[in-house]
Amino acid sequence: MARETPTSLETEVGDDGDADGRRIAPPRGLAVGLSAAVLIAAVGVAVYLRSPAHVLHSPNHHLQQLDLFYVNEPAPFAEQLGVTPGRVTLLLVCAACSAPAVDADVVTTADAAIARSYGLLTADGRVGPGYAIVDVRGSVRYRTFDPRPGDHGDEIRVLVDNAR
Repeated sequence: MARETPTSLETEVGDDGDADGRRIAPPRGLAVGLSAAVLIAAVGVAVYLRSPAHVLHSPNHHLQQLDLFYVNEPAPFAEQLGVTPGRVTLLLVCAACSAPAVDADVVTTADAAIARSYGLLTADGRVGPGYAIVDVRGSVRYRTFDPRPGDHGDEIRVLVDNAR
């Protein structure tokens, strides 16, 4: 007897198989791979939540933004900090951190009110460590948490040069 030509793909290929009638199964190890990926992601989140980096996050969402560039935000406490109009200022917000060699006025403070106004006070009340760049017009141009600003001179010099 002659075999009839199928009239549609459904008659040629079964619901759970290929054209030869064999069952199509997912590749071996797919379930193991997906399980491993989910486990690694869960462990990563758990480690992050226990890390010092997570402590930097603030319940005050407006202070939760890190590494921000600004266009025209007046520098808080400019007079108190001795910000000189026409000069770039590197404001170090920390109790004891070193400053890189930069062509800018360098001011260090551990005042909690100043740290809060620059968004560099942690949720648990810790001041910094971090820094802000105040441009020649007296506006905040950049701020970030940074445990060792003295080790990041090249980065800070680029920011200072662009704040002129």
